[in-house]
Amino acid sequence: MQDALLQSLVRLDLFTELSAEQMAPIARHTSTQHLARGETLFERGDPALGLYILQRGQIKLGITSPQGAEKVVSIIHPGESFGEAVLFLERRFPVYAQATLESDVIVIAKGAIFALLDQDPAVARKMLAGLSTRMHRLLGDIEMLSLQSSMERFVGYLLQIGADQPDATKVLLPANKGTIASLLNLTPETLSRTMTKLQQAGLIEVHGKEILINLAGLRKHVGNGI
Repeated sequence: MQDALLQSLVRLDLFTELSAEQMAPIARHTSTQHLARGETLFERGDPALGLYILQRGQIKLGITSPQGAEKVVSIIHPGESFGEAVLFLERRFPVYAQATLESDVIVIAKGAIFALLDQDPAVARKMLAGLSTRMHRLLGDIEMLSLQSSMERFVGYLLQIGADQPDATKVLLPANKGTIASLLNLTPETLSRTMTKLQQAGLIEVHGKEILINLAGLRKHVGNGI
């Protein structure tokens, strides 16, 4: 069990440069939390107990308004870590985390992370690089939500997730359409109209969560400005 856990941890960008000896104390202060679909990992306002790593499944980070409207901030996929900024600032979470699929989350205790940072500056550099990459991505998301049309947002999103899949012409949406709409700051109705327009233009075919993409056509639309 311990060996399998170590193998999961060393695959993370944060820990790839660390030796087994350096990782052993981390593994001893690590637990795995199983979540059923729809179960909450933490609520907005909860303190960070450690560093979270999604081992299996899918987690959404979101905010619920006083009126009950949900805004999805991010979708976490296996192998990704989250909660670093709140952990290091020693503040409370500004979002909630909920499993959208049956999930397993690795939790590395706060004390173990801080001890490793004190002992090894290389870990601090890796974590800073990871946080910087995430900040750069968030700035790109803000630009997209502020300046792009609904069509541009969805097409850009399809091209982005397609680039991470073996066949970029066949995209599997990572969540339901309501969650995708919230992530792109669209209403579900606007997303549905956008998808219908793209289908009518022959640029996509929708089969449930699977979307077949006319890759050259979408890229041409992006290049010309949708």
